Amino acid sequence: MAFQTPSNEVGIPSSVKIFTWVLIGAGSFFFYVYTFKPSLSFPNATLETYSAQMGFASTGVRILGSVLALLVSVVANNPRWLFITLVSRVFIELGDVVVGMVLDGVTTNTLALIILASVEIWAVLNLWKYQNT
Repeated sequence: MAFQTPSNEVGIPSSVKIFTWVLIGAGSFFFYVYTFKPSLSFPNATLETYSAQMGFASTGVRILGSVLALLVSVVANNPRWLFITLVSRVFIELGDVVVGMVLDGVTTNTLALIILASVEIWAVLNLWKYQNT
């Protein structure tokens, strides 16, 4: 059974759809990094202890869940599903910024997360405006 958008909706705006595909690609990469090769993002990271394995794998699974939600939303061409998925991602990114600031201060990673959250907020606002017109 194919996903269908109700006839009163046109679908996801192209700019937001392109951004979503970028998020899907990047998220897939970071799922791999966090789950299998955390040293690619965190040079001193290892998977030698159970707690490190659990922490990185848990983060990888969270990333994968978000990627799958994005994928379902964009394949279904459903702006409402994508809206709520992106809203949840904004809160996750901002939470990661707070944790990063507490643990390490301002780093390249926290700046990247701030930029990502900002672009996700742009997409959410774009979807909000699109749904209300």
